[in-house]
Amino acid sequence: MSCSLDELDVNAKRELVRQIADKKQGLVDVDWSEMCAQFGLDINAETLRKAGVGIKLAADANMLWSGVADISDGYVERQKIRDLTRQVNDMYRTQSRSELLRETVKEACSRLQPISIGRKERLWHTIDEKCSLVLALGDFHYGANIHVVGLRGEVINHYDHTVFEERMAKLLDEVRDIVRKESIRDVHIYLVGDLIDGMLRQSQLMRLEYGIVESTIRLANFMAQWIAALTADTDVHLHAVTGNHSEVRPLKSRNREFEEENLEKIIWWFLKERLADRESVTFSGECGRMELSYVEGYSFLLLHGDGEKDIDQIARDAVNMYGEHVDFFICGHRHKEQEFPAGATDDGNSIIVRTPSICGTDKYAQSCGYGGKPGAIAMVIERGYGRRCVYPIQL
Repeated sequence: MSCSLDELDVNAKRELVRQIADKKQGLVDVDWSEMCAQFGLDINAETLRKAGVGIKLAADANMLWSGVADISDGYVERQKIRDLTRQVNDMYRTQSRSELLRETVKEACSRLQPISIGRKERLWHTIDEKCSLVLALGDFHYGANIHVVGLRGEVINHYDHTVFEERMAKLLDEVRDIVRKESIRDVHIYLVGDLIDGMLRQSQLMRLEYGIVESTIRLANFMAQWIAALTADTDVHLHAVTGNHSEVRPLKSRNREFEEENLEKIIWWFLKERLADRESVTFSGECGRMELSYVEGYSFLLLHGDGEKDIDQIARDAVNMYGEHVDFFICGHRHKEQEFPAGATDDGNSIIVRTPSICGTDKYAQSCGYGGKPGAIAMVIERGYGRRCVYPIQL
């Protein structure tokens, strides 16, 4: 990343002065613009050339490297203090920005009307119940306007906020039916990222229905209503990880360079505030890049599934790094349903489950040769047995 002259640390400044002096004395043959690029300077090369006049004068007067050691040392110490002060200020600025954002979300939620869901008769389960439902959802890409056609001009997928709401209404009915059929005690909802479409590329501007901020708030409020409706039938435990599309990437930064700057954290904070008065909803974790959770004694590791490595390698690396036994890896990202083993455990295979997307295939997934029908995955988890059955929900 580029910086100004003041932002260079003391060692970099001394090296820069040395190189300028060498250039002015003809000892090195390097262009001023190349020198700017070498030190990551966001300044005009002409500015550096003009600074070289003063540096050469100091060198000719034998004042650059000798005769002023005490002055130079004092400058070095003062510069070190300035560098340390700047680092501390940057740290507090980042922390304060995050806290202010949380408070802003909290205040916005407090001004909304309470969620009112029509009362329904709550399901009563038998005393020997021992099953929970894991519901894996991901890749909503809310805010995107998608229209994909096939080779014969047929519509493969059409998607906007209206279609999203229709699919989520169908999903709610499906989950309620499963809860009744399987006598489910509680539902663990796993949100595996890319809930909003974001703006990773300029081309996305052509397909966004709303700005990314408006998309974030609209989706967060919709999901609060959706989760509240589900609590009429069962208790809900909410888990979430961040995706790549919801990242904020300032100054052309790279993927995952600013992991904490992710709009899905705002959705998470919003849901926690909006549903704070509902005892039937609990929240787990802080919506980071990964989360480990347990259902009926079995471990689940959530991650979005993006990165340069294949998901099975990412899964194995996570186990090796943290030394944690994992029964199920739950991810998204590819917009298609997929399952394969990632090793053996005492209870069977360690399974990687990739959930399909709510939005379905888009033109990018189509161009890459992957993607599938919209949907979600629901798994009945029984204590002492593991995954009793799987419901592949088609939307």
